[in-house]
Amino acid sequence: MAALRAIFAIGVATLWLVIVAPPVFQTLPRVETGLHVDLNGAPVQRNIVRVDAGSPAYRAGIRTGDELRCLSLRDYALLIMPGLGWTSAYRAGMPISTCTVRNGIQTPIRFVARTGAPIPLPYGSIALGALRIAVLLIFLITGIALVLAKPSPMTWIFYAYCLSTAPSVGVQQLGTVLPSWAFALVVAPVDFWTSITVAFLLLFSVMVPDERIPSGWRRTAFYCAVAVAAADAAFVALWVFDTAVVFNPNVYTFVDEAVTLLTVLVVVARLFTMQRAERARFGWAAFAIIFGVVTNDLRDTLAIGPLRSFSIVCADLTVVMPICLVYAILKRHVIDVRFVISRTVVYAALTTLIVGIIGLVDWSTSAYLHQVRVAMAIDAAVTIALAFALHRAYGWIEAGVDFVLFRRKHDAESYLNRMARTLLRAKNEMTIDRALVQAPYEKLDLTMAALFRPAGSTFAASDSAGWSGPDTPSLDQEHELIRFLATERTKLHIHDLRRHVAEEFRASGPAPAVAIPLFQGDELIAFAVYGIHRDGTKLDPDEIETLERLCDIGAQAYTAIELARYRSTTDAAPALERLQYQ
Repeated sequence: MAALRAIFAIGVATLWLVIVAPPVFQTLPRVETGLHVDLNGAPVQRNIVRVDAGSPAYRAGIRTGDELRCLSLRDYALLIMPGLGWTSAYRAGMPISTCTVRNGIQTPIRFVARTGAPIPLPYGSIALGALRIAVLLIFLITGIALVLAKPSPMTWIFYAYCLSTAPSVGVQQLGTVLPSWAFALVVAPVDFWTSITVAFLLLFSVMVPDERIPSGWRRTAFYCAVAVAAADAAFVALWVFDTAVVFNPNVYTFVDEAVTLLTVLVVVARLFTMQRAERARFGWAAFAIIFGVVTNDLRDTLAIGPLRSFSIVCADLTVVMPICLVYAILKRHVIDVRFVISRTVVYAALTTLIVGIIGLVDWSTSAYLHQVRVAMAIDAAVTIALAFALHRAYGWIEAGVDFVLFRRKHDAESYLNRMARTLLRAKNEMTIDRALVQAPYEKLDLTMAALFRPAGSTFAASDSAGWSGPDTPSLDQEHELIRFLATERTKLHIHDLRRHVAEEFRASGPAPAVAIPLFQGDELIAFAVYGIHRDGTKLDPDEIETLERLCDIGAQAYTAIELARYRSTTDAAPALERLQYQ
């Protein structure tokens, strides 16, 4: 199942890139038919047109007041959409087919249009277009990583949203040079999918970071969002695929703005209902979502009319949203898959490298070498060489990704691992106490850290950091946390226990997130508790593993000190006995 999921996610994303990337960098002549849609203000109306005298449409027999029918999706985009303010590319000599209805009589029409001025680049320049594609690529890799690492309705919705953020303007403008069947197969689905971007974002905004349908008011909001998204998709499907009528652009604008407003309201409501730590995590994602839907709405609203240049600016600004959202996922732990993402980036980079190089070699040998045996020999040699080179490259790419994305965290983990090795040389328990508390608190930027050791019939804090309350809590041997740690002998997330357990610590300051036991044989000799990061993000699995290793070596260090103390006592016993008999 994992392999099929990977093949599907990577395959669809690759196909999507192949479709949307080339038109971003192309300029083709626009179509000039002489037709104009005669809008009467109705939300939906028949395809009634006005025709310029002497135009290709006029010479073909179309007259003002005619109704156009029998339109394929491509010919609808060539004849009707330019009259609404959209631009469509045209290949010289390409026939356009339709039929007119005049006085109840239907007449087939087939003619060739003129080519007009070139269509401007959809993002203003090749550099900005390249930036848009680069951001999309990062977005798609993140979406792929999420569905591979944590397949759930939430991550699949995010993956669908990643696809819908593709720069489809170029596809919509230039795809009309394709045959009618190719336009219906390629351009129309892309147009549909990208037109429901906000619907996917609405669903994601309600769900994140839950992997399942949320509870409470968010469950109701989720079902409402599903209904809104389905209605939006149905409307867009009619807008894109129904060629018998023309929709007033204001209708689409109204629907888009309504879904945009609903998404903003959901995000704001979530921010107000979150706890402070969760709000810190969700803040960047909330900014990204709101900024993204607003700029996307402005781009669509301004695309038609005299302010089209501002629409291009908004189109360029849409790159900010995916960058911020990916940053929130990678650095703010909105979804805790950072290290899976790191490995997935390595996998994606290596896969792209393999396919790209072998494809380039195959093309080169096919184009320039006519002797089949020579071409096969070169392909085989390059493939073998790639096997050795990529085996070495994996470590380099992995190190590079971790250095760029996770440098600070890796430095902290490296220090804590080094600190752990020094504990076996400690001579008193206070040194170990400070190492188990102060080092993680400072290096991992935690809200709190504390170590509890036996004090009579209770466990009391022997050292703490981040707590400023007057009294540090002490827990008796029958406490729920103590019993779980003593029985399960492994780390314990505080939220897995009843809510009152975390509340007991709040009098001293921030509540801990995880507790890690220290054992001597079967005896629980201590346990450490650690909070989340000060920026509101959770501890990830690698950080918890590092803390477990630190505590494990700390327990060994306590044992070594007790053993040394016992040996010094037993070594001194014979000398005392000799003194007694002298």
